[in-house]
Amino acid sequence: MSSSPLYAFLLLLSVATLAGAADPNTPLYNYKYVCDANRLKAGGLEIANLAYCDKTLPYFQRAKHLTDSLTLAEKAQLLGSLNKGAPRVGIPQYNWWSEALHGVSNVGDGSKFGKIVPGATSFPTPITTTSSFNESLWKAIGQGRGFDHSYIPYQDHSHMA
Repeated sequence: MSSSPLYAFLLLLSVATLAGAADPNTPLYNYKYVCDANRLKAGGLEIANLAYCDKTLPYFQRAKHLTDSLTLAEKAQLLGSLNKGAPRVGIPQYNWWSEALHGVSNVGDGSKFGKIVPGATSFPTPITTTSSFNESLWKAIGQGRGFDHSYIPYQDHSHMA
C-alpha cells in the first residue's frame, strides 16, 4: 500500500466520519447513581470501602467521609462547572451546567439577562443546593421548576417564537 498523503488523508477522513456517526441519543452515563456498585467495581473500587456510599450513615457523616478522602486539588477541581471528577474515590466527571435548573435558553452559560431572555427564575447551582443537605429546599426547587414547565401550553409553541 502506498504511503502517499492522499491515502493518509482518506484514512483520517474515514476515522473522523465514523467517530462523528455515533448515536447522539446514547446516554453519557451507564449508571443511575454515583454509588452504583457495578460502576465502582469497573473502576477498581469496592462500594463497601466508600463510607459516603453507606446509606445507613447520616448525610453529615457521609459528606465528611467524602471530603476527608479528597485531596485539596480534587476539591478545587470539583468546584468547576465542567469537572473531571475524582476517580480515585469514585466520583465521576460531571458538567454542573447541564441540569437546566435555570430553564432552557439559547443565551449561553449562566443566566444572562438581556433582550433575548429578560428574566428567569434562577436557583443555586446543584453543587451549592446539595451541599445544604436540605431536602425540603430540594423539593421546593423541584416544585418551582415543575410549575414553570407546567405553565407552558405544550400543544402550541407558536407563541414562543
